[in-house]
Amino acid sequence: MEIILVILIIIILFLVCYLFIMKKELRRIKKELDLVLSRKTNGLVHTEVISKEISDLVKCINMHLTEIKSKESQLERKNTNFVKMIRNISHDLRTPLTSSLGYVSLMLESDMTEEEKRKNLKVVEERLKRLSELIDAFFEFSKILSDNKKIELEEINLVYVIEKAISNHYEDFSKDKRRIDFKANKRKVIIKSNCLMLLRILDNLIRNAYKHSDGDLRIEVHQDGDKIKIYFVNNLLYNDLNVDRMFDEFYTVDISRTKGNTGLGLAIAKEFVMQLKGNIKAEKRKKEINIVIEFPLDN
Repeated sequence: MEIILVILIIIILFLVCYLFIMKKELRRIKKELDLVLSRKTNGLVHTEVISKEISDLVKCINMHLTEIKSKESQLERKNTNFVKMIRNISHDLRTPLTSSLGYVSLMLESDMTEEEKRKNLKVVEERLKRLSELIDAFFEFSKILSDNKKIELEEINLVYVIEKAISNHYEDFSKDKRRIDFKANKRKVIIKSNCLMLLRILDNLIRNAYKHSDGDLRIEVHQDGDKIKIYFVNNLLYNDLNVDRMFDEFYTVDISRTKGNTGLGLAIAKEFVMQLKGNIKAEKRKKEINIVIEFPLDN
């Protein structure tokens, strides 16, 4: 009987010690967790107690800590991009507006010939058109992110839409003695798409090539099985261009800031391509940048 009593006392003492150690370890883990959460670090919680339950708890805590830190990092990056976007948008809106006001003030306060006034009004018109484009791009992208309206598809001739988009930019390329070379094996390539959205995609890509390249633009259409591919190839002007990020909203190469780029054009193009069940990607090839759009072919 005495032996049994001694054994029970030993077990009770062991359990008391075990509970004391577990309680002390839990307090230490809580203190360490509070410290990790209060600091902007990637630190994790650890334990030296050999216990499956404590180990599982620490693993679970670390898993959630990693997830929280990842979301905080993403949020911080988005906030940084948003602040940068607001700064870029503010600068881009202010530049043509200030320039236009300067020309208007000049015409009102000085004696000018009718010819000089016409030249200045032409400059004002160009600045205001740029301002209108920036505002449209900003609100269009905002609408894309918030609009869940069903897209209406119809059978359209892809070649015709591309030629129409090219004609919209023919004058800009011609005045700089640049060309848009378009090649298609067929005069008629029928796909199910939305004409307005597709035209906007092509317009953004052609405009992007015009602004951020100094040579000709090649556009080619090729059929690859049950898919149709559209290639946009032009000179690579910025060596530090990150093709993995160039379709991200508000991404800009520093040099391109001088050309009034807000980083929305390609983001809009990508969003529209995805909504039309297509894919878009870019790659560097020697001194060229190659953007490829892929759509399912309507047989």
